[in-house]
Amino acid sequence: MLSLAENNLCTRYDRPSSPGCVSMPLCKAESGKNFKVACINGGRGLCARMAALGIYPGVEMHLLCRGCVRINGGLLSLGKDISDKILVIPS
Repeated sequence: MLSLAENNLCTRYDRPSSPGCVSMPLCKAESGKNFKVACINGGRGLCARMAALGIYPGVEMHLLCRGCVRINGGLLSLGKDISDKILVIPS
């Protein structure tokens, strides 16, 4: 059984998938590229809200423009405060 800290998506995936990759906030990522979510720097409420939208560590997304992402065929618009807390790595 996982402890409370290990069960939290944000703490389990707090590092990029490989040592050579450097994560960056989604708001600073280049438009038109694909990215993988490395972690979400937020509390339990933010992590739960993002997971409900389909944004959690390991998910691939396509950044259409600043704040607009395509995930699993759906389109989401995220504010700067939220996209600043979502760390991504190029996929």
